[in-house]
Amino acid sequence: MRLWAGLMLASAMPAIAQAQVSTEPAPQAPAPSTASTPAVPATATPQAQTASLPRTQAQPEAEEEGEEAEPDVVVTARREPGKVIGDIPPDQQLSPADIRSYGVSSVSDLLTELAPQTTSGRGGSPVILLNGRRIAGFQEIRDLPTEAIQRVDIFPEEVALKYGYRADQKVVNFVLRPRFRSLAAEAVGKVPTEGGSATGQGKLDWLQIRRDKRLSIHTDYSETSRLTEAERGIVAPASNASLGGNIVTADPGLAALTGTSPSVVGVPGGLTAAPSLAQLAGSPATGTDVTPYRTLQSAQRQWDANIVYSRNIFDKVSASFNAEVQTTQSNSWNGLPSANLVLPAGNPYSPFGTTATVSRLTNAYGPLVQNNTGLTAHLGTVFNGDLGRWRWSVTGAYDRAESRVATDTGLDVAGLQARLNAGDPTANPYGPLDGLGLAARNFARSTSSSGQVDALLNGRVFALPAGDVQASVKVGGQTSDFSSSSTRFGIPQSGDVSRDIVNGQANLDLPIANRNRQILSAIGDLSLNLNVGADHLSDFGTLTTVGYGANWSPLEGVRVIASWTDQEDAPTAQQLGNPSITTPNVRLFDYVRGTTATITAVTGGNPNLVADNRHVMKLGLTLKPWRDRDINLTANYYRIDTDDPIASFPTPTAAIEAAFPDRFTRDAAGNLLRVDSRPINFANTERSQLRWGFNVSRPIKSKIQKELEAFRAGTGPNPFAGLNFPGRRGDGEGPRREGQGGPDSPGANGPGGPGGPGAGGPGGGPGGGGFRGGGFGGGRGGGGGRVQFALYHTWTFADRVTVAEGGPVLDLLRGDAIGSSGGTSRHQLEAQAGYSNNGIGVRLSGNWQSATRVNGGTPANPQALDFGSLATVDLRLFADLGQRLDLLKAHPWLRGTRVSLSFDNLFNQRQRVTDANGTVPIGYQPGYLDPLGRTVRLSIRKLFF
Repeated sequence: MRLWAGLMLASAMPAIAQAQVSTEPAPQAPAPSTASTPAVPATATPQAQTASLPRTQAQPEAEEEGEEAEPDVVVTARREPGKVIGDIPPDQQLSPADIRSYGVSSVSDLLTELAPQTTSGRGGSPVILLNGRRIAGFQEIRDLPTEAIQRVDIFPEEVALKYGYRADQKVVNFVLRPRFRSLAAEAVGKVPTEGGSATGQGKLDWLQIRRDKRLSIHTDYSETSRLTEAERGIVAPASNASLGGNIVTADPGLAALTGTSPSVVGVPGGLTAAPSLAQLAGSPATGTDVTPYRTLQSAQRQWDANIVYSRNIFDKVSASFNAEVQTTQSNSWNGLPSANLVLPAGNPYSPFGTTATVSRLTNAYGPLVQNNTGLTAHLGTVFNGDLGRWRWSVTGAYDRAESRVATDTGLDVAGLQARLNAGDPTANPYGPLDGLGLAARNFARSTSSSGQVDALLNGRVFALPAGDVQASVKVGGQTSDFSSSSTRFGIPQSGDVSRDIVNGQANLDLPIANRNRQILSAIGDLSLNLNVGADHLSDFGTLTTVGYGANWSPLEGVRVIASWTDQEDAPTAQQLGNPSITTPNVRLFDYVRGTTATITAVTGGNPNLVADNRHVMKLGLTLKPWRDRDINLTANYYRIDTDDPIASFPTPTAAIEAAFPDRFTRDAAGNLLRVDSRPINFANTERSQLRWGFNVSRPIKSKIQKELEAFRAGTGPNPFAGLNFPGRRGDGEGPRREGQGGPDSPGANGPGGPGGPGAGGPGGGPGGGGFRGGGFGGGRGGGGGRVQFALYHTWTFADRVTVAEGGPVLDLLRGDAIGSSGGTSRHQLEAQAGYSNNGIGVRLSGNWQSATRVNGGTPANPQALDFGSLATVDLRLFADLGQRLDLLKAHPWLRGTRVSLSFDNLFNQRQRVTDANGTVPIGYQPGYLDPLGRTVRLSIRKLFF
């Protein structure tokens, strides 16, 4: 494997930062004593250190009595911070040590790593909560550093109902530390090992949390170079156009000499008059490799800025405000300008008795270019409060996106063609083309805007013997507008679609049995759920959703959830009202003929679409066999039947073409010329699948924990002896900073709660990227390292599409397809493995999908296409240098530094697609399916103290 070492070097952006984390212990189970041992100056003895500890609420006397007294420090009077609504426990919960073991920088990166655990069988992306409350948008927490996270809870889809969302999304709750401050800089470099492209990115993040106040500022800039088809060995489809030029004609005289009709011959060089037929017959056709002038990946630039401010505005009311702006630019190449000049019979430059075409390319103007620019803006706000036992929230958001596209169309040949038609003797079709100039560019612009406000109220309605009846009620409204205008080949088009929505949703949870209250305790814990919703759309009418389910825990550690949902969904305003657009020269694989066709595609809206009606049944099981071990297993079975599903128009197969004959146009030879790709309603789809998997996480005692234990026992030295950081005195004491704590504040010299050593050691005071936020602490399971493994298997039992009433039924598991990527894989596997300890970590993730087959063609002329199985593996190595005491003693400036080296698609695998002859179709070349292949990414992240 070749590594482009020069491109892998990246340097951290200079900045000055401080990170500060609360020293309050988490109200969960306390960390082991080895993780919460207070650090002391190097000269102190263990006995003196113990005697000098001040008594604080965060460090009671029992903490000094050894491990036997640890249960006494459990805080039972406080509600678990950030707890979500309802009685459904999380499928998985991550402590700070678990989070640290992933070796990622932000909430967004962590969610990417958690994709196997947060993927819903119903297809929705997860609902994101912050401290058990709703947020205005993912932008509010997307860029927060992982060191600021105290806990992550992952819940099943049914919890989404309690927050006013539909039950097609899992719920991920992020709980932040109560005090934190950091300024982080990160530099990233990424290159494919096959070369051709490179990406550079720089990020800067500021975060400050003071209990009810939070301010975060994020900015990043990235730039990616283009990747051409030539750099991936793409074989371009055959074309008559070339730099030298070719003549295409059915002239019988030339056909008699070449033996082919129509004949394709090259243009002899230097022609200033009509060539003879014999001269042309001896001039073979020429070709030009245009792949250096076509991009697989455009050159891109992106800049983003995001700011969030949150605080309490009244006693029990919090408010959060978020603003983001993002700009994007891209530049792609679409080949060389071409000219197809029609040479009439009788023209002074024509030796033919019939019409001929002169097909030529020119590189005088460089490649044809498409420039895209985009600007997006987001404003969001959320208010959360409590009214007695009721919670309420009001969210609002406004989003606006502007897009501008300018596309070169080629040479302006209209004037030259008119002269050729007129027989102008000075119009030489074989001469230089650089004087023609380029034709007018195509322009397109679009603007979309949307605003929404909704309010949620949740709380206790009344009490039953088994518990409180909980209700959630949400009402809201949304308005959206999408306007577009374009000029294509001189023809202007415009469109404007808008939609207003008023919606409401109610959810009711009724407890039936309760083990702790001895109410029907023989059956364990049981609650029922009922939810209804309605949406009124200004351009479509009223749609309803009805659902019900049960949540049953027959035994501790065993939970069964069953739910049924009937849900109506409308087509989007764009699917209904977008203007019709015709685009020539679009490549599409034609399953009927087994070839890649160049077609004219018609896209736009379809005003005849109707709403679909989805019927969903889910049966879920969660097992946690051992209370003291972090092992859990989940299994979810889904059956989804949809009437009148809305879909993009499928790839042409014989069955699809028979059902929608008016959508396809072919010539007399059967070549596909035109496809109307506007969306349609199928008659019905049905899908059933089982998704199951397990997670295992085990703590590992780190070197620093062992040294701390020896120090407490008086058998070893203070591991923090000799450490000295900027802004701290050599005796281990330093100027007290905000949140560091004084003699009467938690963590002054005591245990650091979930984060590790207190203020007396290097984890005290600022610690967001040092020992406090990224060091030895733990939370559930204590500190130190982690070994993790996760495996998820998706087994699809049925995936069928009824194209039209009385029409064909497509079985996507047995040879049918509605898309260009083949049928549905029956089996998919997602695996993750990780190890982290003593500041060093490695993570391995893999994905595998089984092969599919598409039985294309017709019964008389089958054209099968095989899509091979695909397995990809990603590897990431990382080093938190701030956790290596040996390095810190020699190089204190390494505190808060993390270096990561990632290999995506480690074995450079791409799916292999072949026809019945074992040949790879042009449209399925590996470079098209995965242009980058294996990539290497180097990241350097720094928290300065």
